[in-house]
Amino acid sequence: MLQKIKNALLFSNISRSEIKAAFPQIRKDNRKFCIIWSVVYELFWAYCLIMTFLNPVFLQCRGIYACAFAASAVTLLLSVFAAPRHPRMIVPIAITIDEILLLAGIFIARNLAPRTIVVFAAVLIVPVAFISDTFSTVLMLAINIVVFALVGSKGMEPDPYGWVLSNLFIFSTIGTLLGHFVNRARFERYVFAESNAKLAKIQTRNAHHDQLTDLRNRRAYAEAVEQFRKNLPAGCRVVAADINGLKETNDTLGHSAGDELVVGSAECIRRSFPGIDSIYRVGGDEFCVIVTDRNYDVEKSISRLQKLCAEWKGDFIQGISISAAYASADEFGDIDATIRAADKNMYEVKRSFYESSGRDRRDREPRRNANTTPSLNMSGDT
Repeated sequence: MLQKIKNALLFSNISRSEIKAAFPQIRKDNRKFCIIWSVVYELFWAYCLIMTFLNPVFLQCRGIYACAFAASAVTLLLSVFAAPRHPRMIVPIAITIDEILLLAGIFIARNLAPRTIVVFAAVLIVPVAFISDTFSTVLMLAINIVVFALVGSKGMEPDPYGWVLSNLFIFSTIGTLLGHFVNRARFERYVFAESNAKLAKIQTRNAHHDQLTDLRNRRAYAEAVEQFRKNLPAGCRVVAADINGLKETNDTLGHSAGDELVVGSAECIRRSFPGIDSIYRVGGDEFCVIVTDRNYDVEKSISRLQKLCAEWKGDFIQGISISAAYASADEFGDIDATIRAADKNMYEVKRSFYESSGRDRRDREPRRNANTTPSLNMSGDT
């Protein structure tokens, strides 16, 4: 419930999942700021310690400076070494950094001048702008006010105490507003960047993948062929595959049945070549598989494809018929010649299929939920 209220009040235009996705980058930024502020405070307290040896006025606060210097050193070490392993430590570290400053300011004000605390309170509004989110900022400033109210009331005169407390409220309000707008902008920037990155990834994938089958498309195929023209691995083989009867299925059973046939064929080819990512749909009923591993058993995959196609069942048709064959680059020397040879071998297989089935390729009918599946005639001969 607290998380929902927090999101509704502080990040009304950012979903919870988007906030969660942005947090790692926000924490990474906050760690940098914690390191920077720890170093700044380390230098400041070191300067104060040096001044205790040069100016008697500072001498009475030497213990305060030493404690603040040591505590700032601890926060610096935690920011550098512990925070990368435990990112959730960032907010407690940031709060500790400011509490060190606040407590030191209170004790210095007791010894030197009550108005000194205003300087420390003013400095507080800067780092709170870079805490994890507005909720954390409010928490930190509330702790500051409580600490000052408890500690300062015991050692300060009523008038200076009231004056400083009112200023702390003012600075806390400024810090909260500043932190809110800065953090909101940071969250939105990172969410926007994350959305853009996801969109770019989707667009890149869509540009190289077939929408219907989710296989690589003709553009990806052309890019791969261009690369193989420059560097053709030894033992590379090209498998050409073509669906039998897709046009007739579209004409007689409708395009829904045709889409089912294409998707089913793609599924069977993908399952027949496990571990092979270079499977392409290069045309309406044409597929190509490029195998670069010379130890890969292509003939076994083609036999597996025959079995899977025979067992495949859909809503409109049962059984798939695919003509497929392959050629080896070791025999033909370059990728273009290998592709032409694979196509030629595949069309020989297709011609044999139609001759053996007694069907002319120009006048053939698809099977409608036949009890027997179409034969799948394949060959690996080159």
